[in-house]
Amino acid sequence: MGAPPFIPMRENTSIQTIKVWIFPTLLSILAMMIWNDVNEIKADVKALMAQSNIDKTRIDNLERIIYKKTASLPINKPNKELVFESFAILPSNRKTIKNEKNEEILF
Repeated sequence: MGAPPFIPMRENTSIQTIKVWIFPTLLSILAMMIWNDVNEIKADVKALMAQSNIDKTRIDNLERIIYKKTASLPINKPNKELVFESFAILPSNRKTIKNEKNEEILF
């Protein structure tokens, strides 16, 4: 003959009231938890931004100090005398060459 027809049972009024209030209550609790997390994240971001500004200020101050120290240093230029040596290619029949002091150099 088939399955018996489904007959809904009458629920107790207290169970109905619990069902009516449970969804909004759970939704409110979830919203409060999310709101708490968002506020905590905002506070952390503010603290990190403040620390970042402090670090930038420190870096700027260090750059100024380094620039002042390097700008005040004297520039040491070498005072060496430049020595130029000259070389020449001799024809094959000459075996000596004279340098600036009239000394003969043998090849």
